[in-house]
Amino acid sequence: MKSSHPMPFVMYPREFASLCFAIILFCLLPVADTHAEWLMVEPNSSAPDPFVVFVDSESIATKRDRMTVRVLLNMRHKTDDGVASVIAIDEYDCRAERMRTHSMSSYAEIDGKGALVREFKTIGDWVKIGTGKINEAVLDSVCPEYAPK
Repeated sequence: MKSSHPMPFVMYPREFASLCFAIILFCLLPVADTHAEWLMVEPNSSAPDPFVVFVDSESIATKRDRMTVRVLLNMRHKTDDGVASVIAIDEYDCRAERMRTHSMSSYAEIDGKGALVREFKTIGDWVKIGTGKINEAVLDSVCPEYAPK
């Protein structure tokens, strides 16, 4: 007895196989930011910072003595212009103990969420990292092979 309903996948096995392959590939694509491994950076001083700092350990890229890392700053209190968090791409020169920012985006909510308040995509100047500053703690976490002075 023949069915009155069409059987498209049986009639077109090559197209069915291609469709299945495409679906499997799509499912394997990485999703941006869902795999960020944010690790809190403990400050090197006892002075309270106006923010809590995290580094994305999955984003650390090495080029000789330099490390590039994605950094998240969650403000303890929103700033006057409505910034609750900042995500920056920072480059650290481990040997020279200096850093510069490649890009920075400020958000209205913590964890880099909410409305974009402002954004900078200009590479900044190199800045020497001061003792006891939070950037010193970030330097220590992304450049573990360089002993602090």
